[in-house]
Amino acid sequence: MVGRIPRSFIDELINRIDIVDLIDSYVSLRKTGRNYKACCPFHTEKTPSFTVSPDKQFYYCFGCGAHGSAIGFMMDYAHLNFVEAVHELASRAGLEVVYEQGSAPTPIAAFDDLYEIMEQAAQYYRQQLRQSPAAIDYLKKRGLTGVIARDFGLGYAPAEWDNLLKTLGTDSDRRNRLLKTGLVKQNESGRRYDCFRDRIMFPIWDQRKRVIAFGGRKLSESEYEPKYLNSPETPLFQKNKTLYGWHLACQTRSLKNLIVVEGYMDVVALAQYGISNAVATLGTATTDKHLNRLFRRVAKIIFCFDGDSAGKKAAWRALETALPLLQRGREIHFVFLPQGSDPDSFVRQNDTSGFNAYLAKAIPLSDFLFNHLKQEVNLNSPEGRASLVDKAIPVLKQLLPGTYRELMLKKLSELSGANLNELKNKPISKGDTFKRLGVPNSIGDLSLEHRAIIYLLHKPTLSEKLNASTRQKLSQLNQQDIKLLLKIIELTRGNPQLNLGRICEKMRGTEYEHIIKWLSGTPIETNINIDDEFFGAINRLYKNQRKAFLTQKITHLTADEKQELQSFYSVSDK
Repeated sequence: MVGRIPRSFIDELINRIDIVDLIDSYVSLRKTGRNYKACCPFHTEKTPSFTVSPDKQFYYCFGCGAHGSAIGFMMDYAHLNFVEAVHELASRAGLEVVYEQGSAPTPIAAFDDLYEIMEQAAQYYRQQLRQSPAAIDYLKKRGLTGVIARDFGLGYAPAEWDNLLKTLGTDSDRRNRLLKTGLVKQNESGRRYDCFRDRIMFPIWDQRKRVIAFGGRKLSESEYEPKYLNSPETPLFQKNKTLYGWHLACQTRSLKNLIVVEGYMDVVALAQYGISNAVATLGTATTDKHLNRLFRRVAKIIFCFDGDSAGKKAAWRALETALPLLQRGREIHFVFLPQGSDPDSFVRQNDTSGFNAYLAKAIPLSDFLFNHLKQEVNLNSPEGRASLVDKAIPVLKQLLPGTYRELMLKKLSELSGANLNELKNKPISKGDTFKRLGVPNSIGDLSLEHRAIIYLLHKPTLSEKLNASTRQKLSQLNQQDIKLLLKIIELTRGNPQLNLGRICEKMRGTEYEHIIKWLSGTPIETNINIDDEFFGAINRLYKNQRKAFLTQKITHLTADEKQELQSFYSVSDK
């Protein structure tokens, strides 16, 4: 367990690091006015839309929405976790990372030890493959060449219980490392044994081509073991954000799209036929972390699933995950292979050109969504069309406000015959939409308290203009995120040195981390008067609260009292 790093150290680190110098060491920046620009390192583009602000110590891409502080950049660009990013920046700044008293830190070098033993395990499995005729015969029967087996580092885990443990676990420290990486397990009696036995081994690499986990395909036909087995979650490996084949896809220049398939063999077979832009999730449904990683590289993702019911269900789960992330030109398409086919078998039967031709038939998310829902209702009856609306609205409400949601609602109106304005006005709960990493199309799509927070994030000195009376009035409002607005006001008052990057880091690890991440990525127009917009939002919050209060009270008045109050209210508002 990594010890806690004090916030005071993070503040000092962010204060020492200049985000312009940091990013310029990875991406060539060009000064334009007060800011710096470059082609985005997180997606392919020809016209620079990636902006770095020295004043705010913050980066933002107007193309893909990637944004964050210096720590966030290191985490996203170098694919480091938070502690690794802090150590990397501390090394640049000449600082030694400190931990809270009584918190026992795990030295960052300990992860190097884990990577080292994972690489040694990969070498061991490759060596064992060369000595196993049965494993070699299996790969040949699956149509894999020696070259592709080498490129993907395929290996074999012997059937004995503790071959790996005996080979690599030469002392207690190494045995503990094997246990920590999940390569070795321990039962209730304390006996340790190899996790993978009699399996073809697929090393799972991160973007820096370090082995972080393994997948194993069994050779025997035992019914008591799963066909595929993945490493457990470890300090190096988290399934909900890891993609098999990602390291290869990242090496491909000028990516137009990425193909998401279901299995290891699908990725390997497609690569053997020259299709190197395929990745697979690892025994888990597609997550928002997977999709955000993919969208940082490309604007279009194609899900390629089997044509059976399981494939359709997997596609629907992927659709539901993707909906809140669809903005700024992002596209999701689906292609379903013929019954009984998977990408592995299909590309072998039809070659590269045949697979690409079939892939070109992929349907957009909108078509798949409505085709799927139409199969569950009878559009020839009013009841069926009403059922379509009931089924579609909870799905469509996951979309962020903007043109795409408007078009999807229009499509629903055409299919169901329901009035478009009524569909638009159906209550659409914002709920936890902000917990996804989607970014609103514009600040105008947000609530007043969220607008006020954004303006304050971009100009923290605004809080100094709020007197005690104004802050007291704000504390009496009941909008969803008034507490967050008040917290930022309290944080920034008397701290003129705070900027957007430092505020985001102060919120990291708190209950507000996700919403701050969401709001900080909302672009604001450069030609607005941010002071007027901020105080306008504050004043409208008061006014809306007062109207809501009066509306509640007025229902209990007589007709004469209502008329008298309405006259007074109209005059007082002028």
